[in-house]
Amino acid sequence: MFKLIKLEIKKYKLFNYWKGVLLANIGFIACLFMIYTLEKLDENIPFEDFEMVTLIISSTIRATFVIFASVLIVKLVIDEYRNKSINIMFTYPIKRKKIMLSKLTIIVTFTFLTVILSTMFMNGLVYVLDLFFDLIPGEIKIEALTKSIVTAFFHSLATAGLSLIPLLFGMPRKSAPATIVSSIFLVSLTSSTSDNFTLFSIIAVPISLGLFGLLIGYLSIRNIEETDVKVS
Repeated sequence: MFKLIKLEIKKYKLFNYWKGVLLANIGFIACLFMIYTLEKLDENIPFEDFEMVTLIISSTIRATFVIFASVLIVKLVIDEYRNKSINIMFTYPIKRKKIMLSKLTIIVTFTFLTVILSTMFMNGLVYVLDLFFDLIPGEIKIEALTKSIVTAFFHSLATAGLSLIPLLFGMPRKSAPATIVSSIFLVSLTSSTSDNFTLFSIIAVPISLGLFGLLIGYLSIRNIEETDVKVS
């Protein structure tokens, strides 16, 4: 299956997507800078503590890359069905399930890597900048930074699974708009913050959503060997 993944990456030039990831991280930095500047101008404390900053960072990053993943789903799966190019792939002497699994593996892996690397980068950047510019009241302890890395790891795993949920809405009618709109609804539900709280703050929620996403991925390819390729 590793060869299939390499072929898919080469076919769609997926390494070029890392340019988008870089631009997204620049956007995250700009967003934090804007929040800090506006709050300072109003003579408010921009960030109460490191936990508040990490909450803003993780919520923004999750929202961005879940939508990013939905675009990948459209490109690797939905569009293949709509333009019937999936028929050509299914003529290969390879099980259909393995072909589809390679596509979903790319989506899940890409989401996990982008979320965890971006989160660690942003949290580390805030930590370093605070040493020089005192962005946050008090001292950021190493324990808090370590905790943020551990949390980022588990949230990245959950987000990787969650990124497959839009398949539930996009696959039945092979609809790109339904796939992307459902991802936007999903992130608005899971990433909105209030008083330093999001749904991801309840550990059972990200775990459940992640497992549900993986279940959706499994169900979408379970009967692929016996199913005819049809587009409504």
